[in-house]
Amino acid sequence: MNSRKAYIIYILNTIVFIALEAVSIVMVSRHSIIQRSEIMKSISAVSNAITGVTGSIRGYFSLGRVNNALAVENVDLRIENDRLRAALELATGTDTLTDASPVFDYIPATIVSNSTDRLHNILIINKGRLDGIEEDMGVITGRGIVGYILCAGDRYSKVSSILDTDNMASAILKSSNTFGVLQWKGGNPGGITLHDIPVHTGVSEGDTVISSGYSLIYPPGIPIGTVEGMTVRDGINYDISVSLFEDFSKLRHVYVAVRKDMDQLQELIDGPEEAFL
Repeated sequence: MNSRKAYIIYILNTIVFIALEAVSIVMVSRHSIIQRSEIMKSISAVSNAITGVTGSIRGYFSLGRVNNALAVENVDLRIENDRLRAALELATGTDTLTDASPVFDYIPATIVSNSTDRLHNILIINKGRLDGIEEDMGVITGRGIVGYILCAGDRYSKVSSILDTDNMASAILKSSNTFGVLQWKGGNPGGITLHDIPVHTGVSEGDTVISSGYSLIYPPGIPIGTVEGMTVRDGINYDISVSLFEDFSKLRHVYVAVRKDMDQLQELIDGPEEAFL
């Protein structure tokens, strides 16, 4: 009982002390311009600090919305880039797989699960059939090939990562326009091997490797990585070690590349040879 009474007295004393301090501050601020100014400065500093912390918290929780907006903007920029590239190729008479409109549309997606430490790595993205995703569509970023859609559910899809020893893609040495096959050997998730480059090809460390477009599911010209070394295989071809631009351990946002003329291409590929005669 005594402890309860002492606690109540302590609370009352605290309230009285705070009240007296408040009255003292008011009285001092009313009778001294200098001290009033100092008090207002202190109050302003505390208010600004609280506002800054609150703004930082709001900014942190709005990052998701900002990232989504940037992803949509990047899709628009990539489509516009494809359109301009196609128009340039038409104007210069360059052979191309595209026409005046972009061949690819892009669906932004977020990775919800990822692995880099296995021989057959898999990613899960938060887009599926309801978003226009289908099997065998390419998955990319602005810094490389990520993989292809292995299977699609209604709202989520499984991606076979390029960091899969069974996964292959076509790529080009930008300096010589020579194409080969990309295939991961396992182990280092930051590197991949470009096979089947003839030894007469001029190759130097630091040369850029880009997507060729021959895989059909990946747009051409995507930067993939740089040459960091090479070995001769069977006396006729190089196996080139490529350092990837994309850091798969930090991968978060990707794009699914939707090729609009895939049905026509697939019909030609799967059709009988007589159809070409």
